[in-house]
Amino acid sequence: MAEHPEPHSQASVLANDVADLLTVEEAAEILRIGRRKAYELAARFEASGGREGLPVVRLGRCLRVVRVRLEQFLLADPPSPAPQLRAMDGVRRRRP
Repeated sequence: MAEHPEPHSQASVLANDVADLLTVEEAAEILRIGRRKAYELAARFEASGGREGLPVVRLGRCLRVVRVRLEQFLLADPPSPAPQLRAMDGVRRRRP
């Protein structure tokens, strides 16, 4: 009788070789954002009581990102996108 692997409750969006506990800088690399932006998002997470921002845990003076929380962050419903301007919006067009 062949054994079937149990399905995961959530799809993994990170590579298998990603550590279970990441520095903010390592999470920034995965997210393809800058170090400064990652720390801003971590500060927002702490200031909002975990409602928004990059999910971090504080270990003394160190901040760490738990892989599972980062995956949940990536799989969460994104906020509605900011309005984007078309290339010609606000540009005066010459009349022929």
